[in-house]
Amino acid sequence: MATRGGRREGSGPKKSMSPYGEKTAVIRVPASLKSDVLVYLEPFRKASSQNNNSTDAEFPQAISNPRPLPRPIYSGKILAGQSRFPSPAQDYEQKTLDLNDRFIANPPATFFFTVKGDSMVGAGIFDGATLIVDRSLRPKSSNIVIADVDGEWMVKRLYKRSGLIKLLSENPLNEPILLKEGQELVIFGVVTYVINEAK
Repeated sequence: MATRGGRREGSGPKKSMSPYGEKTAVIRVPASLKSDVLVYLEPFRKASSQNNNSTDAEFPQAISNPRPLPRPIYSGKILAGQSRFPSPAQDYEQKTLDLNDRFIANPPATFFFTVKGDSMVGAGIFDGATLIVDRSLRPKSSNIVIADVDGEWMVKRLYKRSGLIKLLSENPLNEPILLKEGQELVIFGVVTYVINEAK
């Protein structure tokens, strides 16, 4: 009759060997989108490796189902010119607006960032502004993006032409960032809306 010995070295549950620190799944994606998928996953891989394969990395996590919050909206237009503002009693129709529906097209891929600095004031992005960022959008030249350059996160305007990639500021005091050989650039997502405090 065979007997079982003690616990062998190396036995038991194996630590995940995934570069993302958790289980992975095999899927098929269009060949034309392969590079975009890899770019999307890169921040997760980096965050995992920097935190010893922990899934509690300091990386923004999306909320897939934000709570609806519809609020009343006046159906007329608010004039910003010289014309007289119409009375709210005129042509009033009760409607509601949910900011989640208005500004968030893809909740699982949407994140918020708070801006620090004035390098993008020319684009209406001021210090303290809140950025709404969509990771599902394919970044194009002239888009304002959240970029990770060698581990430093920033908001810039993306410039791509003939293999040349630059990150442009919207402030003449800030020089463009020209990507050099050996530098690592990861585009986290595309800025879709900017929220500034009224002054």
